[in-house]
Amino acid sequence: MLLSQGFSSKYHTSFLQYHISFSTHNDIHLQENEKAFLTDYLHHVSERHAFVIKDLTIQGARINLVILCKTTHYIPNIMKALKGGSARFMYKQFPESKVQHGINLWDQKYFIATEKAQLREMLELYHTKK
Repeated sequence: MLLSQGFSSKYHTSFLQYHISFSTHNDIHLQENEKAFLTDYLHHVSERHAFVIKDLTIQGARINLVILCKTTHYIPNIMKALKGGSARFMYKQFPESKVQHGINLWDQKYFIATEKAQLREMLELYHTKK
């Protein structure tokens, strides 16, 4: 059960909040119709996998999420559901996007932190080294 403070079960209450950022392969900017589709799709994934998207922004080629999840969630599985499924279904909905973006919609890397400041630092460091 989701409480305003976090998730609660018979044995514990937890509140795990993650800041996640990932971008398109080769920093290709998403079109407005693609952004709308991805927003709906990502919320659908969160319901299906029982985590909450607290905040979602799509800026150019980058998606930033703040999610709340249970201690039993495994982050690589969440990322697989978010990235893999969204690419597959977006290409099905917008076949012309696959021609523009190529086979891989998402870059392999993603960034995750428990605080927004940590995420910003990681992204700055990554872009400085790039």
